Amino acid sequence: MMGKTHIAGALASWALVYPMLAKTSLSTPQDALVLTVSLGGTILAGLLPDVDQPGSMIDQTLFGPLGKTRIGAMLGGLLLLGISFFLRSPVLMARVFHSLILLRTLIHYAPWISLILGALGACLVIIAILKHRGITHKLLFIGPFLWGVNALLEFLPILAPWRMSLLLVFGAGYLSHLLLDLIADGVPLLDPIIEGNLRLPLPIHTGSFWDVVVIRYGLLAYFAFAVANSYLPAAWSHYLHI
Repeated sequence: MMGKTHIAGALASWALVYPMLAKTSLSTPQDALVLTVSLGGTILAGLLPDVDQPGSMIDQTLFGPLGKTRIGAMLGGLLLLGISFFLRSPVLMARVFHSLILLRTLIHYAPWISLILGALGACLVIIAILKHRGITHKLLFIGPFLWGVNALLEFLPILAPWRMSLLLVFGAGYLSHLLLDLIADGVPLLDPIIEGNLRLPLPIHTGSFWDVVVIRYGLLAYFAFAVANSYLPAAWSHYLHI
């Protein structure tokens, strides 16, 4: 399925799961923050499995031009790893930068910059190596994905009361991608328990009428209907009582 269909699937999964897990009245900034994080994170989770396909919507969103091709991802990743290594060596930096003020500034911030560039570089190299619809399209990968998300949420104490709800809704977004690809060309969903791709007997091809009109717009219609019934009445009620 195309990226837009996966976004529609993620939105529909959010509308199905989140109202059952967390109740927010939209009356405080914290409510708005939780809704924003849950919705944005679910969309990213719905696109994330295609991170193994350079040129996909998620790769170009996260990495820009470096995410367009495998060669670009590999070269860009190696370059970022090289810069990361350079920033870890004050001796090398002293040979390149002769300004004492600039050198001190770089050395002060180098550990964090090096960590970020190194992580991005490693991700790009891994993306360049991965086979499309491989490990990221397996059901077992949801576990490591949620573990990583949980680690990131630890840096946001304000979201602590909703952590479990956020993890479940992000997992639903990720699962929506796998199910939509199962409808399309098939995925190794249950590998290694069942090897090879699983697919429906009558697949719906990417970009076809059934993909764009029936599935994509159908999922968007469900999202709009669910949001209108779950959140608009509460928002109007709060507005009328102000």
